[in-house]
Amino acid sequence: RRMTYNEAYTELKDIVNSLESSDVDIEDLCKKIEKAKELIALCKTKLAEVEIDIEALNNKLQEL
Repeated sequence: RRMTYNEAYTELKDIVNSLESSDVDIEDLCKKIEKAKELIALCKTKLAEVEIDIEALNNKLQEL
């Protein structure tokens, strides 16, 4: 199953909070950064999809 935007955003916030609030060893830091990059890409993709949907809806509304 594909992760939702809210799930990805929540996990991303959790990663940021954990990096800000604790000492992280270098291996864990690398894993968290890689996961954060994946989550950011997923969020960007989801936002782009919504933007396309909104533009399509706006175009249909203008045709009325």
